Amino acid sequence: MAPNADQYDAMIILKLYELRRDAELRKARDWAAAELWPASYEQLQSTLAPGSDANRYFRQVFGYWEMAAALAVHGAVDKDLFIECEGEMFFVYAKIRPLLADFRKYNPDFMQSVETLLEHSPAAQKKLELAEKRVALFRERLAHVKK
Repeated sequence: MAPNADQYDAMIILKLYELRRDAELRKARDWAAAELWPASYEQLQSTLAPGSDANRYFRQVFGYWEMAAALAVHGAVDKDLFIECEGEMFFVYAKIRPLLADFRKYNPDFMQSVETLLEHSPAAQKKLELAEKRVALFRERLAHVKK
């Protein structure tokens, strides 16, 4: 099967990568990767106090990935290329996926573009499964460290 992506898709992917290098977004991404391990929606909400760094970081990371996924969902960038290039999105999404129903009681559209993108691609579903396994492994390791 011939690829559908062209040089414009590549430019968008590279621009998304460049945006991820912004100093504040990098701090937020580091926080989401290393410190965001909610066991429940309530626990997460207790760490996201208005005005806190955690609140700002959460909104930056999840807003960024929702915006980026929307570009693929709406055809602004080739979906297959986007899925292949954006591994971090799967990892952070896997961390909060069990909490989506609770989020959507208050914000029905929360991570809707990411979910739509993942549901319509077997490759994305496979990457999400792998990310969920990695998240579970990291949670297990963290539990042992805390003992």
